[in-house]
Amino acid sequence: MRTLLITVTSALALTVGLGLAPASAEAGPERRTEDRTRALLAAFERRDVKAISASIDENATFTIPLSFSGASEPAGHFAGKEQILGYVDSVLTNFRKVRFTDLRVSVTGQGRTSFVQANGDFVTADGRPYRNVYIYRFDWKNGRMVHTDEYANPITLCKVFEDLGC
Repeated sequence: MRTLLITVTSALALTVGLGLAPASAEAGPERRTEDRTRALLAAFERRDVKAISASIDENATFTIPLSFSGASEPAGHFAGKEQILGYVDSVLTNFRKVRFTDLRVSVTGQGRTSFVQANGDFVTADGRPYRNVYIYRFDWKNGRMVHTDEYANPITLCKVFEDLGC
C-alpha cells in the first residue's frame, strides 16, 4: 500500500511539475483563466474543434483589428459562436500545422481577461512555412471566452497568401 501511495504521489507530482494537470478548484481565478487560455490554444494546435467550441460562449465575438490595407476598419469581425467556429474552420483548412512557440500568458482583472504573446510556427495547407507574431486578448465570463482580439502582422499574412489582394 505504501509503495502504491508513493507511486501515485510521484506520478501526481510529475504531472503537476510538467504543467499537465489543470488547476484545482481551490486555485484563484487568475490561475483558472491562465489554464483555460492555455487549454484553448492547445486545442487549436491539436485541431480539436469540439474542445474549442466548448470554450466559446454562444454570444462571443472575435475581432481581427489590424486591416490588410492599413485602414482603421478591422480585417475581420465574427459575432456569435457559429461565425467564430467558421473562422476557426477556415484557419484549420488553410494550415496543416498550427503551433505556438515562446508562449507567454498574462491574466488581469481577477481572471476576466488574459493576454497571450506568441510566435506562430505554422505550415500552410500546401506546405509553405508561415511565421507570424501574435498577441491575443481573451475576455472570459463563467469559464467561457466571450470576446477575443487577435493581433498579427498583416504584411506576413499578405506575403504568404498573395491571393488576398493586399
